[in-house]
Amino acid sequence: MIPLTMCVFAVFEYGWLLMNWNLLNNAAREGCRYALANNTSSTINTDVQGIVTNFMAGENANFNNFTVTVSGTHNGTSYTGNAVSNLAAGDLISVTVTGNYRFMNIIPYSRMPTTLTITSSATMVCEGGT
Repeated sequence: MIPLTMCVFAVFEYGWLLMNWNLLNNAAREGCRYALANNTSSTINTDVQGIVTNFMAGENANFNNFTVTVSGTHNGTSYTGNAVSNLAAGDLISVTVTGNYRFMNIIPYSRMPTTLTITSSATMVCEGGT
């Protein structure tokens, strides 16, 4: 009975991890979509953090050190944060979401790692700009 219980709980743990990982990927993509359409905004970094956090729908609580980074490249020069508002049409803009996923640790007689660092990044081409 113990091996069967361990297997059932392992399926739950793995499914929960995949759900959160997929949500993190989608949040990065949504943040990047917003950033590329609104890259001339002077508050782009704060706006993208809000979009990503809202898209996570409270599941970012399952992550320690949850961070959102907005960056871009213009003529070989890298920009981060609100400096991406200087990007022009055709430049690349990226949103990277990183967090240390906390496992539920519900598998009996088995010890899981306490955290797993998950990073998702989406890069798109700016449509607007200065």
